[in-house]
Amino acid sequence: MEGTKGGGLGLALVALFLVPLLVVVIFVVGFAVAPSASGMCAVPGVVGDADTVDGSVAGFSGVQLENAAEIMGAASALKLPVSAQILGVQTAIGESTLEVKTYGDAAGPDSRGLFQQRDNGVWGSLADRMDPTISATNFFTALQRVQGWEALEPSTAIHRVQRNDNPNHYTQFRAPATQVVKALAGGDIEGIDSSGACPAASNEVIGELSGKWVNPLPGSTVTSGYGPRSAPGGTAGGVLADFHYGLDLSTTTAPVGGVVVAATDMKITIAREHDGQFGNRVNGKTLDGKLTLGYYHMANGSLKVKVGDTVAAGTPLGNEGQEGNVTGTHLHLEFFTGTPNEPSIPTNPTVDPESILRGKGAL
Repeated sequence: MEGTKGGGLGLALVALFLVPLLVVVIFVVGFAVAPSASGMCAVPGVVGDADTVDGSVAGFSGVQLENAAEIMGAASALKLPVSAQILGVQTAIGESTLEVKTYGDAAGPDSRGLFQQRDNGVWGSLADRMDPTISATNFFTALQRVQGWEALEPSTAIHRVQRNDNPNHYTQFRAPATQVVKALAGGDIEGIDSSGACPAASNEVIGELSGKWVNPLPGSTVTSGYGPRSAPGGTAGGVLADFHYGLDLSTTTAPVGGVVVAATDMKITIAREHDGQFGNRVNGKTLDGKLTLGYYHMANGSLKVKVGDTVAAGTPLGNEGQEGNVTGTHLHLEFFTGTPNEPSIPTNPTVDPESILRGKGAL
């Protein structure tokens, strides 16, 4: 709760900071970026039962788990999916550690309850804000008014409702929220991993698989290579400011650039819009499982594939853009080795994309 403004019902779009330099994102260490708010967690939510848990889950127990079960029940009553239940529990962990608080903080002294909802007439009476089911129902009702909430990065979706001072505040609570929801579901939901990612519903094959490699941004030039580099002005560098973990390609300085394509045959593992510092991004795993390819900063509304698709080399993925922690229009491309579930620097090792692409005759 410290320093937050929970329960503000803010639905404004996040402003984009655009500077006409061709540079790449530099990631901040601390946590992997979570899956989208829904991912493929579209199965109907089940009512949680704290009695199914013997002991604690992710450090939460007793009344805290009972409150989490109430949140799950509120989402289920609104016929919302598991993804919404995880979001609700994630929010309440970040606002109140799953406790019905009788006080607020310096930023919101009138905030109360599981969701730290304000006394501004939006969230009902004090009794409503202190009631786990009513306050959760009001949270989910507000969430449903956030356009495209299902496709937003979870902390972003929550921030559009809660208006925390730090829009990334809730990211750290994604994994424990997922653990709690899975435990309270008592085995009634399957396949959701520890970060909230769900099984892909799509099994579509797009294009003719050939094993070929192509230029991921036809007509582009290399604007920044892989390796040591000072953090560009206008980006959040952190402790990774002195190394560029990918390859920058660009065709233009316009806000929307060329068509980004699959560099080789691959299975789409991530396809998200407004994904924090990544902007709009697509990740795909090569069919031999040896590489995961990450495509970042694509233009808003341009993504053309979905999680679970198998795409052939040359399949359009989106358009070159300038979204996220970045300045200038370009594609930032990263190649991860092995089989990371959720690629993120420095969690997974990267290799130089340029050397691989040139070795394949794709650049």
